[in-house]
Amino acid sequence: QMVNGPMILTGFGALNKLLGKKVYTSQDQLGGPQVMVPNGVTHKLVESDQDGVSAILDWLAFTPKTACHPSPVLEPTDPVDRDVTFVPSKTPYDPRHMLDGTVTPEGERLSGFFDEGTFQEYLEGWGRSVVVGRAKLGGVPMGVIAVETRN
Repeated sequence: QMVNGPMILTGFGALNKLLGKKVYTSQDQLGGPQVMVPNGVTHKLVESDQDGVSAILDWLAFTPKTACHPSPVLEPTDPVDRDVTFVPSKTPYDPRHMLDGTVTPEGERLSGFFDEGTFQEYLEGWGRSVVVGRAKLGGVPMGVIAVETRN
């Protein structure tokens, strides 16, 4: 869903007419991101149509051509035998760092569990106690669910 675009099938005017009074003043009240993201309807919020097309292509890169085909396996972006250098702390931490890696304040890159740069988070504004997304491990597409303990 685009940041400035509602996702709805009918207009606020039609609903007001059906209700017999003015309840809604805009499409955003019905299907804007402030409604659809927290409800889990919007999987990915984008800035433009072009970003939306790019997000769709990224999503499709994880899906098989048909139900009878295997998932697309790509050449890994980093060595499969590499070490995972991010180490979780005993205190609550951002689970995205374990999944995707992070950069320390000193500028050191700590690698995460998945191939570098492949983790893509979805449903960011919904289910705040979990992190959901897709990533690749050794070039193999994976679904990701991690627990968010900082909330």
